[in-house]
Amino acid sequence: MSPDRARRTSTGSTLRLVGQDASGVDDDAPLGTGEDGVESIVLPGQRQSVGMGRHWVVRTAAEGGVVGMANQVVELLSSELLANAVLHGGEGGAIGVQVRHTATTVRVSVSDGGSLAPVVLHREPSAPSGRGMAIVEAMSTRWGVDDHAEGGKTVWFELDLDDF
Repeated sequence: MSPDRARRTSTGSTLRLVGQDASGVDDDAPLGTGEDGVESIVLPGQRQSVGMGRHWVVRTAAEGGVVGMANQVVELLSSELLANAVLHGGEGGAIGVQVRHTATTVRVSVSDGGSLAPVVLHREPSAPSGRGMAIVEAMSTRWGVDDHAEGGKTVWFELDLDDF
């Protein structure tokens, strides 16, 4: 595995899930643009949030100029992170999603209240599940996990757009 494909821990910004109501959605700011140009949204930790979040990420990336094959890879990898957040992120909790892009890089981050870090499994072809993080590892330029001191985590991936 090349050093660029290794799992890394980011020193960049993360979306912290605070101020949520009982539904898990932050009433004050469910959608917004941060001061550093990061687009973010907070979704309920429910199965339908995977599709909603995926469509939001794809649209947000496309509006920022991430198109073609790069956008399709963003869609696939975002789906994997969102599905993991719903399955392993703590029952009924919120899911935070961020998209940040520059002229050369796009980064998608998914935050949840769960404490278990994702694991890359190398499953048999006949196994019914468990390939998500292996796909993220194989197709992203970089990926990692940021643990939050107050609980929860943010799982992220980056794509170097020059590779597309």
